[in-house]
Amino acid sequence: MYLALNTFLYEVAQNPIDRALQSAGKFGFHNIEYAAYHSGDPTLMSPERRREVARVCEDNGLYSAQMLLLNTQDLASPDPEKRRATLDYMKACTDFQLEMGGRQVLPCRGCGVHELGMMPEQAWLNTVSALREFAEWGLASGVLIDLEIEPHVYFVLNSTAKMAKAIEDIGMPNVVANVDIGHFSILREGPETLEKLKSRIVQVHLSETDTFVHTNSIIGTGAVDFRAYVDELLALGIEENCERLDQPCVAGIEMGARGGTVDDADRWVRESLDYLKETLPELHM
Repeated sequence: MYLALNTFLYEVAQNPIDRALQSAGKFGFHNIEYAAYHSGDPTLMSPERRREVARVCEDNGLYSAQMLLLNTQDLASPDPEKRRATLDYMKACTDFQLEMGGRQVLPCRGCGVHELGMMPEQAWLNTVSALREFAEWGLASGVLIDLEIEPHVYFVLNSTAKMAKAIEDIGMPNVVANVDIGHFSILREGPETLEKLKSRIVQVHLSETDTFVHTNSIIGTGAVDFRAYVDELLALGIEENCERLDQPCVAGIEMGARGGTVDDADRWVRESLDYLKETLPELHM
């Protein structure tokens, strides 16, 4: 299993995407998880700027193992225009991921937010319908859609059982599972719950909590038992799943919170790598 650097940390630190990619290269990462957010949002870039960012990525020897689609809170919206705009954003970001040579994309925000005035069952149907359309659109291009759970009641996907059910209801072979260990930890879903997703797990996020809040702080400063989850993931065959799909088996270091502050992104990465070297030495870049 390889380590990857999630570029969202640098967006929170208000460092441009170029700086994030250059730092990833200097640290020795080959794999990154690219956050389609703020300076990294390809829908806000001109074609020339997209080519420039892709060139910076290539020049630093980086592979975009996953693109995080952060602006997906309206995926379950009762407003069809908002759902359509979200799908357009997801498709445009995915086109950029393919341009950079990557195949995996992750709709964030629990694949949609429950809104007042709408039955939860309708939110579920909206999310499933939108994701099925997205999966059908990307199938011929080899796109893999990584679902993940979010640890709050207002997200559509907020438990392992719901993620497993979403994969079943969507019914597409290119819909897979991303395990954010911090999310599982804060939800009190231990490593044993991963069995539900066994054959679909292809990507991991390493994120921190303080037991009650998903802090996304420096790895090793919180309460997460990373070793227990990584051991279970390996035992369940995540590496074999990735090999079958011709994808690297990646655990991405995810730090930084929306609306939060990061004083020095490089320092956060250094301290996280120091911790992981001692705790999970088998994870390498």
